[in-house]
Amino acid sequence: MSDSLYIVGGTILTMNAAMDVFENGVVEIQDGKIKQVGPAENVVVPKGARTLDARHCLVLPGFINGHTHTGMGLIRGIAEDLPFDQWLNDVILPTEKRWGSPEFVYTGALLSCAEMIKAGTTTFNDMYHFEEASARAAHAIGMRGICAQDLSAITWEGEKAGTVAERMDEFRAALSNFSRVTPALGPHAIYTVDRPMFEELIAYASDNSLLVHMHLSETKEEVRRCLRENNQTPPEYCNTLGLFNVKTVCAHGTCLSPSDIALLAKKNVGIIHNPESNLKLETKICPVPELRHAGVAVGLGTDSVASNNDLDLLQEADTAAKLQTYRKGIGTLTAQDTVRMMTIDGARALHMDSVVGSLEVGKLADIVCIDVNKPNAVPLYNPYAQLVYSSTGADARHTLVE
Repeated sequence: MSDSLYIVGGTILTMNAAMDVFENGVVEIQDGKIKQVGPAENVVVPKGARTLDARHCLVLPGFINGHTHTGMGLIRGIAEDLPFDQWLNDVILPTEKRWGSPEFVYTGALLSCAEMIKAGTTTFNDMYHFEEASARAAHAIGMRGICAQDLSAITWEGEKAGTVAERMDEFRAALSNFSRVTPALGPHAIYTVDRPMFEELIAYASDNSLLVHMHLSETKEEVRRCLRENNQTPPEYCNTLGLFNVKTVCAHGTCLSPSDIALLAKKNVGIIHNPESNLKLETKICPVPELRHAGVAVGLGTDSVASNNDLDLLQEADTAAKLQTYRKGIGTLTAQDTVRMMTIDGARALHMDSVVGSLEVGKLADIVCIDVNKPNAVPLYNPYAQLVYSSTGADARHTLVE
């Protein structure tokens, strides 16, 4: 008898290069990887094989939350209806200073990971203090995570001092037994990390082939300050430092010039769009269509529950599509586009599209089955529109992580 698991009966959205869709499709999983995927008539399911019934489901790659701070799970709703600077400086930072600890982060991250996996997210890209606690939570829940250790002038009591290399070596050692978690470097932003630390972390990322995850061009004030101090925009400054010579993904990108966009495309820098957080904090709107047209890999993120206040990527996709319709016109960012952003394009932005992001032979079996046999999801004409405009994370029937 085969030791494979067969997902049967659902409509499969592969998110591969051809965007193949298989009604009544089958996915065969063996040893945590996809062995076969295709229409039922082409994939033989042996008698007595283990099966997962996906009838009335859309079966697609697990969602990828490209930017979040899972450790902030305990401060959902603590600062509401405030402008960004007041939200951050008057409430969030003082709250973190008072309560921040490994236990605080671990408990918050457990809540965040549980919320995400229940809503179909299988991979998240994280950045926070005591990030080993977030990694431990991801391991406990069974999620895939890229966990970036915060490297900035903002420090909490109990955080260890030292060079970037010393801190990162210790951080990576702490994550060594978490098979689904990948370490990364997290310089918070250009206004909280000085040039010497940037130089240290860029060298470390280059030497160890690690991803750098940071906030970039999130507010007009950030851009004004960078122009005033460096006579460069934030992307230009980062490029001058050499940051874009290593694998880099940047959250937000709401205040980008055309030349910034061209630079990001040239240097293969991923951008993560966080529409609900940006709207809630009244920053600006990311120029997603312009970025995608230039060839930038644009993923989708929720940011944290402190600024969103949920971690539901399907709701995020709905907002993203409608926001660009309002900004640029109908068809500017389609439902299919936003599904790409939370699957294969999100994987591209995180430089991991060779292993996740689409249902293809050899990739990891990170899969979500969305139930569309519900009042909010029938009848079904366009599966992508149904996902984005009609479904929420509460409709996830099954979530699988290799």
